[in-house]
Amino acid sequence: MPKNLKNCLLSIKNANFKSTTLKNAPFIFKNNLKSFQINNNDSWLITGPSKTLMLKIIAGEFISFPALSRTYSNITELSTQISFLSFKDKSGLDTVHMSARYESYSYKGVLEMSDDVNSVFNYITGLSNYNTKNKTIDSEYIEKLLNLFNLNHLQKKWINSLSNGQLRRARIAKALMTKPKLLIIDDPFLGLDPSNTEKVSEALHKVNEHLSISIVIGLREQDAIPKWIKNTAYADEEGIKNYEGSKKDIKQDRSVSLTLIDNNEFNGPNHIEFANAKVAYKDLVIFKDFDWKIPKGSKWRIMGDNGTGKTTLLSLITADHPQSWRSVLKINNKLRKTGSGITFFDVNNEIGMSSPELHTLVPQHKTMLDIIYNGLVPNIGNSNYLFQPKVKSKNFEIFDRFKDRIEQYGNTKFVDLSMTDQKLALFLRALIKEPEILILDEAFSCMEDENVMKRCHKLLLEDKYKDLTILSIGHLDWEINKYDYMIKLTGDDDRNYEIYKVEHKIN
Repeated sequence: MPKNLKNCLLSIKNANFKSTTLKNAPFIFKNNLKSFQINNNDSWLITGPSKTLMLKIIAGEFISFPALSRTYSNITELSTQISFLSFKDKSGLDTVHMSARYESYSYKGVLEMSDDVNSVFNYITGLSNYNTKNKTIDSEYIEKLLNLFNLNHLQKKWINSLSNGQLRRARIAKALMTKPKLLIIDDPFLGLDPSNTEKVSEALHKVNEHLSISIVIGLREQDAIPKWIKNTAYADEEGIKNYEGSKKDIKQDRSVSLTLIDNNEFNGPNHIEFANAKVAYKDLVIFKDFDWKIPKGSKWRIMGDNGTGKTTLLSLITADHPQSWRSVLKINNKLRKTGSGITFFDVNNEIGMSSPELHTLVPQHKTMLDIIYNGLVPNIGNSNYLFQPKVKSKNFEIFDRFKDRIEQYGNTKFVDLSMTDQKLALFLRALIKEPEILILDEAFSCMEDENVMKRCHKLLLEDKYKDLTILSIGHLDWEINKYDYMIKLTGDDDRNYEIYKVEHKIN
């Protein structure tokens, strides 16, 4: 660097950055950024603990010192020609109560209604905005995007009905609607199974190759680097430096062996029990002849590719799914059914939860401690964020385990936290209510700080939590807390599943 300025999109030379113009405000990095350049049709990976900060600098956020030390060439409008997508935010998604996602099936079948304002097509094109009645769209370009991201067959579905992998592709396609010259994505593979990770990566490669859009992605050091990436850089508190592309492996302190078992070996007492359960939306069957017994205090991992029913299964337990009231399960030997006297709030007072859906609902202006203490507010359910000052009147034992993080970031707004501390806040919010059931749906996914993640795992091994029933979802082995059993959803036409007993071996 520097490269040919004729093809240059972004050039940074001897630059420092601040988030404010205040004279005494600290710089983002300790050292200045001596030289960094992105050209037309480039592909970059930014990794390291400060990757998100560097991505924001590339996107035009923060103030540069001197003023012209960051310049854009061939870019006349930052808001349209640079598209920055972070999966930490809502990005315009409809954030209605989660049960609406499942209730919609009951009256829309497979949700293929061309006049639905909240369809995938309208979401991507922006036509879901009621002020766009006379908006013109480039049909040929949209068709190309739908094909690139394998969304053609989904374009008439309701956006909130998509699986995690499908929604990821739709959000990236939406980010490309302005035909940007530079696409920036932080953690593009967050929460995706290996198959969907490959599909999203290949689609991004085609965007870079066929649409000639420069792409910058942020990944953790331990994440595999896509083969199509041409340039890499490492960002930490000092600044940026060259990155050789060697993948950092998380050292596993244990390995597991699996033994296929018959779920009927659990004779009780069972904390949660599905008996010959069926969940279907007209002709679309999600579960049938489903038997699953969960002993009190057992620790489970739920496995299956995106779209196999993992989130639906959890939504039945949390009563977010309307069909959970149709006698499909028992908790503490009490059949959940309409008229039983048990309410949605009764159910969720005993459940702590961290999930991508809850993550998107967090009020961004609230502090880390606000979010944690919210777990103590009764009768609001896990998906609501109401705040009562009186719950902050005492300290809690679990705070001692993360004293360093809470002292440093407790009063930081959620939007300004790293992914590690956002995930930590949601984990502690779920645990502080002392629930009977703890649901960890991708709770540690994309934590940048391996040490904090392992401290969360270690906390759950304490005697205090031996009677806590824990259900975990995660696609990467090292992101999952220790578990005793595993249920694997195959996602085939017969909706088969397998149950395993797990033995852990110390490495």
